[in-house]
Amino acid sequence: MQSSTAATVMTVGFVNAGLISLRRALGVMLGSAVGTTLTVQLIAFSITDYALAFVTLGVLLFLINIRIRSYGSIILGFGFVFFGMGLMTGAMEPLQYDEQFTQLMTLLSGNLWLAVFAGIAFTAVIQNSAATIAIAMTLASTGSISLEAGVGIVYGANFGTVFTAMISSLTATIDAKRAAVAHAIFKFIGVLIFLPFTTLFIQLLTFIGGDVERQLANAHTLFNVVNVIVLLPFCNRFAIWMERLMPKSERNKTSHHKYIDQTTAKFPAVGLLQARKEIEHMLERVESKMFPELMQMLENDKARKAIMEEEKVIDSLYKTTFHHLRRITEQHLKDSDTNEAIKLLSINNDVERQTNVMKEMARALSKLEARQKVLNHWERANIEALYKEVSESFVYTSRAFVEHDKELAIRVIYNNPKVQRMEREMRYGHFYHGSGSSSTVSMIYADLMNGMLRIHQHNVNLSQTLLDRV
Repeated sequence: MQSSTAATVMTVGFVNAGLISLRRALGVMLGSAVGTTLTVQLIAFSITDYALAFVTLGVLLFLINIRIRSYGSIILGFGFVFFGMGLMTGAMEPLQYDEQFTQLMTLLSGNLWLAVFAGIAFTAVIQNSAATIAIAMTLASTGSISLEAGVGIVYGANFGTVFTAMISSLTATIDAKRAAVAHAIFKFIGVLIFLPFTTLFIQLLTFIGGDVERQLANAHTLFNVVNVIVLLPFCNRFAIWMERLMPKSERNKTSHHKYIDQTTAKFPAVGLLQARKEIEHMLERVESKMFPELMQMLENDKARKAIMEEEKVIDSLYKTTFHHLRRITEQHLKDSDTNEAIKLLSINNDVERQTNVMKEMARALSKLEARQKVLNHWERANIEALYKEVSESFVYTSRAFVEHDKELAIRVIYNNPKVQRMEREMRYGHFYHGSGSSSTVSMIYADLMNGMLRIHQHNVNLSQTLLDRV
């Protein structure tokens, strides 16, 4: 990925989606910081001179064969990263002749703390520590700043990466917030470890050798390697401490989503996983909070109100998930990611439509009660029988989605003719068994039966989507 910032944001997204634990996330973030030091090491080799060659090779591989298109994209991205780095560092070289810039660099060279803050500020703005360090390497190679100032910028660049992760966690779960804060604390500890020993550290870099660009690249690598060695053994204890420092609290009642973080939409793999987890959350709420009330609402106004309130929650989740998926689809996606996004949009829509039907059924029963009418025993028995079939098909559909079980989806579709036949027989049978009912009761009964059938039809639609039949 060539970016510890992107890796950290993705890790926060994985924690937010419940895919990895906080303890594992801390290790991943420490490791990603070391892995991305390779970028700076490659810049020190002047690999930017060959960036356009990588871009050309990537384009050719992308266009020649669809089977190796992904490899072409990787090489193309690799080339663009270093081409961009080359443009940025090249643009800094003429500044060495600017008097005001020279005075500023002299100020940085004489103040380690100022260099650290400069590194933090610049990285926070451009959200890329490697680019900040690459610019510092260029300035040091032209003599604009001292090696000490360059090392200070390296410290600041490493700490400056925390802001993107912190921002991405603002609307995330408590575990994702803990991961982002822990990442910031880790970087802060690293800076505190190195700052008092900067003079010795510079002597070590000089002893290792190489030009000033290589020395700064080595400083970046050593900073992160030492961080891992010192902090990795304490990840488990640190996670426990973070759980105590940031205990779980009741979520803002106006925000019902658990997994979606809008800032991760630019990372399709993470964004799609979060959308899937949010839909799983919706299905779980419908199964546990709405279906049990569906039969109770025949004679319980409290159950009807509960369904209407929960429908508002599901509607909020639907809108959040819909907008999240739309942001993802606005990007250039792989075919597989596009198909997954389309599937999730369709499933999200089906779940929301089911709850709309339940709300309509609750309103119909409230209307019946207001007119002091009741369903007879035969009508209730029919509704209950159809409810059992529909609720069972919903459970199968939900499990098929969560467990990626196509057999369960097939079972729902296979059972569809039976449910259709039941509804038709019960509706026409009402002419014989419900002949004593008023026209109001007959209309409400027909609406309730039709509502059950519509809920089931959305189960079938969802199952067909899972089987790629739409």
